[in-house]
Amino acid sequence: MKRGLMHDFTLLAILLIPVGVALNFVSSQVVQLLKLPIHFDVIGTVVVSMIAGPWVGATTGLATNLITSLTNPTSLFFAPVSISVGLLIGYLSRCGMFKRLWTTIVSGVVITLAAVIIGSPISVMVFGGATGKSIDTVTGVFLASTQDIWTSVFSSSILINSVDKILSVLIAYFIVKKMSDRYLSKMNYGDSFIQKKRNKYAVNKKQIAK
Repeated sequence: MKRGLMHDFTLLAILLIPVGVALNFVSSQVVQLLKLPIHFDVIGTVVVSMIAGPWVGATTGLATNLITSLTNPTSLFFAPVSISVGLLIGYLSRCGMFKRLWTTIVSGVVITLAAVIIGSPISVMVFGGATGKSIDTVTGVFLASTQDIWTSVFSSSILINSVDKILSVLIAYFIVKKMSDRYLSKMNYGDSFIQKKRNKYAVNKKQIAK
């Protein structure tokens, strides 16, 4: 399959975008109801990026922030974070970073760093470090320990995003693993996941033959 900006937006990939947006919205609403100090708003973006590519994933992330900004205007300012997650996961998928569990975790670390580097300055310069989310509580704890606003925001962002992004990537990884080979074969970036399943099946056949 051809890959790239002009080829990634197949009909199936486009139809996957609203599914990814819905998954982002539902998972983020759950943690908000539970008042957990994490975001959980990129799981759908990661799933889409893994099998449909970076540009489709980035579009999913942007669409999520545009929609959620209707009820929470602060979301719009953090659209660059969602876009970067979509792009990075797509390119990591192209490089085969989701063939093993440990490389999947490494990918989670990569997007954690991206989220911290891009999101923290936005939080400080636009919102003064307070975005109205549960993470503000963690930031407040660091501020109370006499740290300045920049150090406090970066510290809380690293702490929260490490848990949030690595868990999100792992959940997305297991969702994709459960997808059928027939569906994955129709996606531009689904080949590596099919190959993984075939290899496991071949090993099982050899063990039975013995």
